[in-house]
Amino acid sequence: MGHVRSSLSDLLGVLSDAVTPQHVRFDDGSPTAVVPPPDAPVTVRAVTLSRVGRSRNEGPVLDLELKVAVECHGPEQLDNMEQLLLAVELHSQYSVISNGELQFEEYSAAIEQGLGFLVRIPVSLPFEEPSQLPAPSETGTSGTVRRIRGRLVDGHNKGIPDAYIHAHSSANAVVSDATGHFEVLTSSEELQHFAVAVDGTEREISASTKRQPVIIRWP
Repeated sequence: MGHVRSSLSDLLGVLSDAVTPQHVRFDDGSPTAVVPPPDAPVTVRAVTLSRVGRSRNEGPVLDLELKVAVECHGPEQLDNMEQLLLAVELHSQYSVISNGELQFEEYSAAIEQGLGFLVRIPVSLPFEEPSQLPAPSETGTSGTVRRIRGRLVDGHNKGIPDAYIHAHSSANAVVSDATGHFEVLTSSEELQHFAVAVDGTEREISASTKRQPVIIRWP
């Protein structure tokens, strides 16, 4: 089972436990053939799967966010909504999208009938990173690999810890230490372009590497 499907199954288990002995049905969008779907007062369907950024745990991780709609039907929909919202609230890895974040069009598109709400499910997808730069193309200027030292700082020159930093000229990515310092592999070009992620927000930042440590300023 894939990581996304496994994370969804965990949420379905939480929702099912909250309304037992009633049933929770996952609607995958498949057309109904001969046998109609089981009658269930709660329907869950996937809405979006988005890339949030990249981070590190025991290795590189692609951070995803699965957004699902939880929909209640029937005479007990208010009671079921109450139990489901409480169940999600008690599991801190999930978050319900509040009214201030949700446009009416998004709600009406996700909730087809009855009452419902949208939930964010974080998904961590491990992957393997190449440890070396790719071979230079014929038009490339240089295939030399070098290690640079740098520091990520905010507008007050304070180091930013636990930030993800990836040099586009390399397959290598690192996480800044408690003082914002890092070391990363790059090509030999003076101007380098970095993907930097802080607290789930990712930005593209360019910096000169003529002097070290290279200072990268977070907007």
